[in-house]
Amino acid sequence: MRILYLTPRPPFPPEGRETVRPYHQIRSLALRHDVDLMCFSGIGLDEWEAREQLRNLCHRVQIIPIETPPQHPENMRNLFARRPLAYRRYFRRELLRRLEPIGEAKRYDLVFFHTAAMAPYLDAFPETPKILDLVEAGGLRWAEYANIAKFPASAMYRAESTRLLQTEVKAARKAQRIMFAAEKEAIAFRAVCPDNERIITLKTPVNPRTPNHGPWAAEPTVLFTGHFDHFPNGDAAHRLLNDIFPRIRSLSPNVRLTLAGRNPTPELQLLCERPEITLTTHPADLPLLLKEAWLAVAPHRVERGVRNEILEAMSAGLPVVATEAAVAGLDVLAGRDLTVESNPARFAAEAVRLLEDPRKLDEIGDAGRKAIHNNYSHWSVAIRMEEFVNQACAERLEVAQ
Repeated sequence: MRILYLTPRPPFPPEGRETVRPYHQIRSLALRHDVDLMCFSGIGLDEWEAREQLRNLCHRVQIIPIETPPQHPENMRNLFARRPLAYRRYFRRELLRRLEPIGEAKRYDLVFFHTAAMAPYLDAFPETPKILDLVEAGGLRWAEYANIAKFPASAMYRAESTRLLQTEVKAARKAQRIMFAAEKEAIAFRAVCPDNERIITLKTPVNPRTPNHGPWAAEPTVLFTGHFDHFPNGDAAHRLLNDIFPRIRSLSPNVRLTLAGRNPTPELQLLCERPEITLTTHPADLPLLLKEAWLAVAPHRVERGVRNEILEAMSAGLPVVATEAAVAGLDVLAGRDLTVESNPARFAAEAVRLLEDPRKLDEIGDAGRKAIHNNYSHWSVAIRMEEFVNQACAERLEVAQ
């Protein structure tokens, strides 16, 4: 089968929320099919390296130059915009014109669209089976941001929520399958799109890692990971630094904190200028940080989306303390695979309790690692992917173009 995969940016290296999922989807598809990849260039990306690595999986790789930088969601112009942020950045009418003849010629047996950013190109393939991977209910996610943020940012986020949700609902009518990374995201989207019976769930697989039995850092070390320009991570990092970690230090003065992720704000960098806190922005440091840390934390308040950082830590055998919002939608069991606590004081107390009990750290770390390898394995996801591809290609969809 010939498949065209469209995604906003090159899915390599598979290290962040924008690249891990499409990379593994392409890898799964390439096991049985010829996959052509089309994407836009990424900021700060080694494009040559990405193209060479992706050619090992894809029949053809086309990376389209893009000069439009990402817009900050709190820019006042976004309050009155007609289209969502991703649409304005990635839609190119000339690309749509290039794709339309390909769609008319029915060159592909299936076209795969990764995220709502690629939804405008659905119209180029009216007769070709399509899968739209929304990953998460993005419009509802922005609404949750608006409920947390202060004015005027809350007004910007609410406007983006309305625009994006309208785009997602409209796009969902044009694909044979609409895919989400967690069942709770699919359920939320079904509530706003109740007549759509083509909504499915496909997990994002996690890379297997060596068990994290040491060597631990000399002092008890707590690890927080996640790119800070993603609102849920930035909000959680501030909550950790301003509220939870001071409580941990008051209970256990020797504990250290490491934060790892791209694009920290100046305010966040200032909060990290303490001897007991380390901030790193180099993704290559993550494997060593996962090995040395005693405990990972995820004090998120945003429920929408899937916290891949938790899955990554658990796959390394690292015990995790997280909030209920952070683990919503994850196929893990609280109390056995990880510790779940949303109250800041009790969150800090649970973290200290584990740090003072090495045997319990190992017990939860091992249980969590087994849960991730059982529920998020590459082979189980690849099998499900193949089922969905065959279903989409067998179904004729009557939609109003």
